[in-house]
Amino acid sequence: MDRFGIAAGLVMPQPTLDNVFEVHSRIGDMMTKYPQRIYGMTSLDPWLAEDIYVAEVERCIKELGFVAIKLHPLGHNISPLSKLCNKIYELAELHQVPVLVHTGTGNPFSLPSLMIDPAKRYPGVSFILCHAGFAVYADEAIVAAKHCDNIYLEPSWCQTYMTRKMIDQVGLEKIIMGSDHISNLPVELAKYNNIGLSDEQLEAIFYNNPKRIFKLEEL
Repeated sequence: MDRFGIAAGLVMPQPTLDNVFEVHSRIGDMMTKYPQRIYGMTSLDPWLAEDIYVAEVERCIKELGFVAIKLHPLGHNISPLSKLCNKIYELAELHQVPVLVHTGTGNPFSLPSLMIDPAKRYPGVSFILCHAGFAVYADEAIVAAKHCDNIYLEPSWCQTYMTRKMIDQVGLEKIIMGSDHISNLPVELAKYNNIGLSDEQLEAIFYNNPKRIFKLEEL
């Protein structure tokens, strides 16, 4: 982060066989060690019993200070339209945090268009389409963002020209930069720095938009 001038990073568990509750706690420790530089995002299997799922999300948000919830249709083998996912959207609405959703790989559950229905049903929740369709389904992600004011795009792994197309067609205010993996960080920075954006536009994507969407007022 220091090497590439990153002010803050948002961290979450991968879908894993490891103890995700423990990983959440480790992220919480990182937040304490690096205040205003590391922010946590909870990522839990929606197949967990509802009381266990709700309790852990509320622990992460209320006690650890996490700022978002992640839904991983591929990693957790579930459709965003499943009734089991409603608790995710309801918790996000209750705690006023955004929902990040993996899109692109792992279809049919990871199709960007599947988020249109939840976005319409929960207009007060911000939905971020991670990878914005993962290049192959990028046009579909654009359509979803056009049809829902509360859908935002994070186009990691998308081509340079497709990322520029998203900015031009969806609007600068609906784009945020993500690296997905830390080793991909310099690649994503190079992408944005080479598609003809002004310093003001880059500041919006890199700083102003995520600060607003994730409510990082202290940053």
